[in-house]
Amino acid sequence: MNFGTISGIGGAAVAYLQTPEGQEAVKKFLASPEGISLMQDFFASAEGKKALSGALPGILTGLNLPAGAPEMIIAALNR
Repeated sequence: MNFGTISGIGGAAVAYLQTPEGQEAVKKFLASPEGISLMQDFFASAEGKKALSGALPGILTGLNLPAGAPEMIIAALNR
């Protein structure tokens, strides 16, 4: 197996996803029934819950939520 070729494909994918066209393609996919199903399955998994709990505080902090709301949301998800 040629791992150099595989890493080249990954690099090309990352480069594409950094473009406005790539970001738009991701948005369209995630809004599709297949994308929604993929996200639901991922966030229902142990890895997905761990990823969400790690990313969510930063996301919630960036929103203009009332004081205490981010902490309440995070606590509810950790139950």
